[in-house]
Order: sequence, then C-alpha cells, then structure tokens
Amino acid sequence: MSLLCACSGSGREGKDIQASSWVPYRLPFNHVVFDLKPVGEKDGWAVGERGLILRFDGTQWQPVESPVAVPLFSVAFPEPGHGWAVGADGTILEFSDNAWKEVPKPDRWHLTSVAFTSPTDGWAVGERGSIIHYDGTAWRKVPFLKKVALNRVVFNGPRDGWAVGNQGVILHYDGTGWKEASVPADRTLYGIAFRSADEGWAVGEKGTILRYDGKSWSKAESPVERTFLNVAFTGGKDGYIVGRGGEILALRDGKWTPGGELPTRKTLYGISAGSDGRPWVAATSRDIFRKRY
Repeated sequence: MSLLCACSGSGREGKDIQASSWVPYRLPFNHVVFDLKPVGEKDGWAVGERGLILRFDGTQWQPVESPVAVPLFSVAFPEPGHGWAVGADGTILEFSDNAWKEVPKPDRWHLTSVAFTSPTDGWAVGERGSIIHYDGTAWRKVPFLKKVALNRVVFNGPRDGWAVGNQGVILHYDGTGWKEASVPADRTLYGIAFRSADEGWAVGEKGTILRYDGKSWSKAESPVERTFLNVAFTGGKDGYIVGRGGEILALRDGKWTPGGELPTRKTLYGISAGSDGRPWVAATSRDIFRKRY
C-alpha cells in the first residue's frame, strides 16, 4: 500500500478542542490536506485533494488559485517567495511572482514527495520507484532502482538524501547516486526525518518505527500498532509521529510515547515545524492543528 492508498479518513471526533494542547484552524471545506510547510511566523502553505492550495496569513488558512484539479501530495519552499508542489499524474507546480503555475513534467507517474537542498537542487519521488531531479533549469528523470512506490524524500544536505517506500524500501543518496539500504523490515514506510545526520527515523505500517544511528537501520519500539504516516523534528529537536486515528507520538528520552491528544480521531497526514519550533499537523477533518506554547 502506498501513500496514495492511505487516504481513508473515517473516524469520530475526539476530545473537546478547548481541552487539547493543540490549536485548531478550521478550514472552509472538507478537502483532505496532505502536506504543509510553514515558511515564517505568519506565512505557510498547504496542499491537498483536487488541486487544493492553502496559504496561512498569520491568522487563518485561505484557499488560493490553483492551476490544476488533481491531488497535490507535497509542497516545499526552498526560499521565501519561491515554492514547489507535486502530485498526481506527475504534476509539478512552481510558485513564483506570487502565482502558481504548472511546469513541464518528465514522467506521468504520481509524485508523492518533494524536497530541496537549495533553490537550484530539488528532488521528487513517487510511484514505481520514480525519482526526478531539478538542477535549477528543469526537472529530469533519474534511472529507477526499484519499481516500488516511494512515499517520502528528505535531504540533510546536497550529498545526504533519503527516500522511503513500499516493502520497507529505504534508498540513500550520497552525492553520486541512489543506493538501497539494508533494512530490518518489509512493511510499507510512509515517513522519514532526521534529528541530525547521525540520527534518523522512518515510520510506516502497523506501528513500524526504524532508527538510523549514522551507520545502519534497526527496529525501534512502538507503543501502538497503528499505521504511521509522517514524522518530523522541530527546531528544538522535539520529535513527533502522526498517523491513522489521530495518533500522535512524541520522542522523550530516546523513546516514542503518546504525545498528547489531538481533538480528532481522523487520519493525520502532514506534520511540519514552524519557525517558532511549534509543529503544525494536517488532518482529514476540516482542521489544521498547531501546538500551543
């Protein structure tokens, strides 16, 4: 099962919003938000179903004009005022001059994640092991390593990139090419994030959590068996995992533990740290959540 198949958002509402340690931002429609990226204290972007693009103005999230109607799965802003989004059918959007526009795509496979190391060095991954690279001029295909869906890509620097996908696949980029890493799991992995170059975490199906120690990946203990869809670290090095059923875990003393109730039991897809270190979370309900101080 790939990220594209993990979209069941059924569930009931959880605890009272006022009792939660998370602030809800109610959206004016019921579209699923898949990913979000704060780019400042009063600026941020989110993408989702049906070409949905949202912008945060410091007070609320509002829709902006989108040039496409297909799902958008990931968004990145390598610099203020210049961003990228990717989605179904190989869709690639670029934000510049205060508007989103579609750019030529090198392939037709769904793209599920995009990441940049600089404004002129970007990567996106997706279905059937598809990997494409942006060199500051255009996006180009990179030869496939494995024809399995890749669900997330992250970079610690121009010579240190990672991608995770179905069947427990983890790929590593060392500046010269992508190579498959040895992994002690075969379940689908949906999320990956690094606390430092020598400490990484990958998460996925049925409570799967893997830890990287700078040399190899190993299994880590999980307090629940729910499917996890994403993991992120804030500026203060606090870690959070989100997933199905409104599940959220926090990293404490090297172990993942329940991280505080969100006022929803809907699936949580996107999580990203704001400039103030507080995480934002996107849910399949009509809400985006932000951690209280």
